[in-house]
Amino acid sequence: MPMDRETQLKLVNLRDDAGVLSLYVNADPRQEGSTPPWKTRLDQGLKQLREAVGNGTAPLLGRRVEDLKIDIEALVRPGSPGIGRALFVALGTGETYSVAMQTPLTDRVALAPRSHIAPMFGAWAEGAPVGVVVVDGKGMRILDSRFGRCEEVSGLAFELDTDEWRVMKGPAAVQSAYGGRDGFVSSNQQDLFDYRVAEHLQKFLAAAHSTLEEHVTEFGWELLVLAGEPELVEAASKHLRNGVKAEVVPSKLILSQKSPAMIQQAVAPEIAAARHARDLRLAAAFAEAVPKAAIGSEEVLDALQGGRVDRLLIERDSVWSARRIPEGAVLADAVAPGEPEVATAVAEAQLGEAMIEMALASDARVSILGEGVDLGKEAGGVGAILRW
Repeated sequence: MPMDRETQLKLVNLRDDAGVLSLYVNADPRQEGSTPPWKTRLDQGLKQLREAVGNGTAPLLGRRVEDLKIDIEALVRPGSPGIGRALFVALGTGETYSVAMQTPLTDRVALAPRSHIAPMFGAWAEGAPVGVVVVDGKGMRILDSRFGRCEEVSGLAFELDTDEWRVMKGPAAVQSAYGGRDGFVSSNQQDLFDYRVAEHLQKFLAAAHSTLEEHVTEFGWELLVLAGEPELVEAASKHLRNGVKAEVVPSKLILSQKSPAMIQQAVAPEIAAARHARDLRLAAAFAEAVPKAAIGSEEVLDALQGGRVDRLLIERDSVWSARRIPEGAVLADAVAPGEPEVATAVAEAQLGEAMIEMALASDARVSILGEGVDLGKEAGGVGAILRW
């Protein structure tokens, strides 16, 4: 499945009375061994889950796992696409979704009445779709970057008919009105020619705003990076300020001839900085939103139930990065976590998932804040900016 808002909604809304099995692996190529460690953790997790569930669920779980044998083999195969991979299956209906991305996930097995989405939304915060536009004298290249992958999706070529005002050159050229000698191009004439080309190029780039706005909507970009010489970036972006949904990020990087992979690598620090700056602005807006703010899980849940939340904010702390939930952990009602700290992390992750589901159901925006951004001690990691 492509990772977009539609996928978010499908995964959040995946429910089944018999349970939804969620399988995550992190196929890190740096982890060596004849048997991939993520496969070992997944096998152990499935074994533990099958031994723990009740007699009513065990046969159905066993059948579904058997039916998914080929899918599970692809999930753990080292050569399969993506580093972070996930497989979701509704035990009762057999409805199945799979996701692969270059953004790391965490090894995990979960069984609940709904899909387990915490690792997915954590990865979304790091690798959400971004548009990258490279501008130069030839026009613009338009690329889509998401979850560690980047591909060129479109472009606009700049073509200019200069027949009526081309530079005069060659033996037949006569002395120009700008003082040029026979057979030579005066500096003034060349400057005028270059100025006209630059002027038409900037008009061309400025007129491309409608194309960029369409791409932002189509691809769901949250950021739009414009890279190139400053005057060209300014031309391409000046009409986007009020008309585009994505945040515009200007860049001075010259990337004209780079491959999509090289472009993504080059702009990655600027994307990370833009996301961090955005998260800081959200945290500041939350702090200033009182009384139109809900602080802490109890207030946020009450506001979500009333459909009053405009933006749900959740800190990307240890819960969402899964550091407190061991790799390969089994999250299911039938399996009690052995450590109180892990039990707390699981409970908080489940609460966060419930909040995300309620937020998306009411068309509220969801933001998982990056590391180093917090909402204050009173919030306890979760808050909301309210509609009223």
